[in-house]
Amino acid sequence: MDSLVKKELIREVFSTQLPRLVQEIERKVDKSPFGSSSNGSWHQKSSNHRPHKDTLDEKEINRITQLLLDTEEGAFELAITVLKTHGASINYIVLELIPEIAKKLGKEWEDDTLSFAEVSIGVGKLERAIHKLDYLFQASQLEKRQNKSIVISPFPDSQHSLGTLILSNFFTHSGWQVYRPANNGLHSIIHEIESKHHHVLAISISTYEQLQELPGLIQLLKEKSNNPQIIVLIGGPLYNKSPEKFNHIQADVKAFTPEESVQKLDQHLSLIEKNT
Repeated sequence: MDSLVKKELIREVFSTQLPRLVQEIERKVDKSPFGSSSNGSWHQKSSNHRPHKDTLDEKEINRITQLLLDTEEGAFELAITVLKTHGASINYIVLELIPEIAKKLGKEWEDDTLSFAEVSIGVGKLERAIHKLDYLFQASQLEKRQNKSIVISPFPDSQHSLGTLILSNFFTHSGWQVYRPANNGLHSIIHEIESKHHHVLAISISTYEQLQELPGLIQLLKEKSNNPQIIVLIGGPLYNKSPEKFNHIQADVKAFTPEESVQKLDQHLSLIEKNT
């Protein structure tokens, strides 16, 4: 596309679509029970009150998703900043809004309404958004921290880590000490579980090729673990799609969603405590 044409399209987006989105968000949050805030930066102090799930309706979430996919870099971040400026809690943005947008991307990929490139760009932007919000989110969860640690990683050498980022935030919110390897390489995962005594190892599976290698990977990581009794949690896009394919996998816990992962793991630990 000619650069002048591209600039005109970008200018049109920022002069029409983005202001409408901002107005809709402002109108919605003004009516919500958030309260207000005067600081619009990424790292402003957020409200302790967690909003209801219907804080933004589907139409508004769709508009934010379009900003993620269709506009110049920075528009999505601006929409998040508008929400935060009006007092939207960090919990709502990290634990509800971003996962909902991620689900929309996955659904559109399955329905073949988005290309792999479009989904990859959108996922990359969501990952960057989570990283930018991470410091504030972690700081807001410190008082909940318990003596339970979990290592969360995608399958070695996976391309994207958005799912594990979202899962990590749910465990952090539930009081777990969450560790993620420095990168998605096998050596990095091994280094993490060798260097500390972790209670749980969670692995996300995305492809059938990864599933074929999973039994060997679980065995290897258990052998390398500093904790011989480390608990293994399995989930991810492929498990959500075809759980029956995982019947042969020797994992302590298998779960579809972050919420279910936390719940099932807590139940598993309770049973272990009762039997000891």
